[in-house]
Amino acid sequence: MPPDQTLSHAYIPFIATSTLAMSTPNFLRLLLLGAIWGTSFMLMRICVPELGPLPTTFLRALLGGLALYFVARAAHTDFGWRSNARIYLVIGLFNTAIPFALFAWSALHIPSAYMATMNSLAPIFTALFGVLLLAERLTPARIVASVLGLCGVALLVGVGPTAVNAMTVLGVLASIGAAACYGYAATYTRMKAGAIAPLAVATASQFAAALVLLPLALPGLPQAAAQVTLGGAVAVGVLGVACTGIAYALFFHLIAAEGSSKAITVTFLVPATASIWAWIFLGEAITAGTVLGIAIVLTATAVALGVAKRGMALVARFIRAV
Repeated sequence: MPPDQTLSHAYIPFIATSTLAMSTPNFLRLLLLGAIWGTSFMLMRICVPELGPLPTTFLRALLGGLALYFVARAAHTDFGWRSNARIYLVIGLFNTAIPFALFAWSALHIPSAYMATMNSLAPIFTALFGVLLLAERLTPARIVASVLGLCGVALLVGVGPTAVNAMTVLGVLASIGAAACYGYAATYTRMKAGAIAPLAVATASQFAAALVLLPLALPGLPQAAAQVTLGGAVAVGVLGVACTGIAYALFFHLIAAEGSSKAITVTFLVPATASIWAWIFLGEAITAGTVLGIAIVLTATAVALGVAKRGMALVARFIRAV
């Protein structure tokens, strides 16, 4: 079966039940955001072997911050640099510097579909950090989501198209670590950055991440500049400007217009689009095991987000209306 058909059949039910009340322009923005973020894993597979993980991560954060800064300036965003510097630094570390670097290193060892699937675990980690840091209740749904997520990862690694070896396992663990960082960053943002404009947080945290990454990336930048090809340069440019800057601007627009519960459903699009882009441009295989593993992880994410329950309620309401 062609990969695009297999993937669409696996993920459309998640998306459809979560966006029934979303306006058409914002639904199209959601699809565009999923397509953009899906390319980021393929682009890392192109530029990281040429530039190295740390130079790639530094350039991505810097270019993303610059792109976001122009958007923030046009929106007359107040940054409050001095009073919010510590918050920007923590979010920059855990939402950009560390996870971007972990994914960049993973790109040397595992396919795009694997990385995108581990990325989809972020809402589950967000829920778990909510229990640990915000004293939220450990509900049965969160327990089920965690177990399902681990099962999906194990299945994907065990029966996916990539041979299992030490580097594959380490690549998967690094990507899971990146998702855990996103979960902590989301919880910390909720705890400390509620009064700051989201666009300010996104922009300033990218610059903070670039500042932290600069001394780590600096030794490798001359070699990266000497050996990068045109394709690698274009890949890191798109990764920074489009997949970070433009994508964050789209994401925060969706949060403002539709609410975070709808905006976060982009999580369900990313593994599908990442797999399709990598299949088209890099020839990465999509097997039945790949689709099944991704589907189980996304089911776990749906449970953690409450999407499955809300989707069933929406469908029931639609049936009653008809």
